[in-house]
Amino acid sequence: MNLKNDIPDFQTIMLPMLKLLANGKQWTLNEVMRALTKHFSLTEEHLKIQVPSKQMGLFRNRVGWTRSYLKKAGLIKYPERGVYQITETGKEFLATNPTKLRMKQLEQFPEYKEWRKTFSDNSTKERPVTRTDDQTPEEVLASTVKELKNELATELLDKLKENSFQYFENFVIQLLQKMGYGEFREDVTQHTGQSGDKGIDGIISQDRLGLENVYIQAKRFTDNSVGSPEIRNFIGSLALQGVNKGVFLTTSRFSSSAIQTAIDSKQQKIVLIDGKELTELAIEYNLGVQVAETIEIKKIDLDYFEE
Repeated sequence: MNLKNDIPDFQTIMLPMLKLLANGKQWTLNEVMRALTKHFSLTEEHLKIQVPSKQMGLFRNRVGWTRSYLKKAGLIKYPERGVYQITETGKEFLATNPTKLRMKQLEQFPEYKEWRKTFSDNSTKERPVTRTDDQTPEEVLASTVKELKNELATELLDKLKENSFQYFENFVIQLLQKMGYGEFREDVTQHTGQSGDKGIDGIISQDRLGLENVYIQAKRFTDNSVGSPEIRNFIGSLALQGVNKGVFLTTSRFSSSAIQTAIDSKQQKIVLIDGKELTELAIEYNLGVQVAETIEIKKIDLDYFEE
């Protein structure tokens, strides 16, 4: 008897978990785990089964993915760390007496559509990786890494949106430093902005003498995209400073008109970095993230077997 087969996949857990939170109270992860364990009639032996890395129980890991996708769809929220609560959207969905809730049903929710729009590309879909007969192990691994990276990027973006404007402004300055801008001297960066300002949030020198400066604008938007007016204000601020290089970073996205405004700027060179690219850079340069696990993939040493 394979006990692992008794453990439900994370999509199967979705509706029971949402119904569990239906009373509107705040639930801790341990409370959720106990209730779901009882719901699916799992034993201590089931809970001892771990993911391949041995770092977490398999059922707990699947509950974590369930929680993540319910939040992406706006059905639940995290009032505080490790605490979960149903949203009005979640209550309205349950009022329809649904018989199932899987990835396909999540596509009806605007917040999930927005998340997919932010982290989608032309080569992948933000769906759980499933092994098919036409996929090589390398292809499955690449898809898995991509999905895990998207999940990390989502969490990172959520954290940036939760913190203050000042925190976000400092974050982007640190990121540019890690990318090599102004890394040669301690005093090459200045944090100049105030929350809600329309001016310059930071300055980074590209050379030791400060002859070439990059001016920064950081917008911590939680919902709306950055529009053309914000870009025009930034261009105007650069012109007042007599400089021609600027980087505009946001936790949101740029509207098509904002992108075109930056492109049309003749005197100032404007680089736009949206939430997706921002998190990709932060992950690449290890800002706000850490390595959780390293997997070695070995191949045969052909030279060793040469006679």
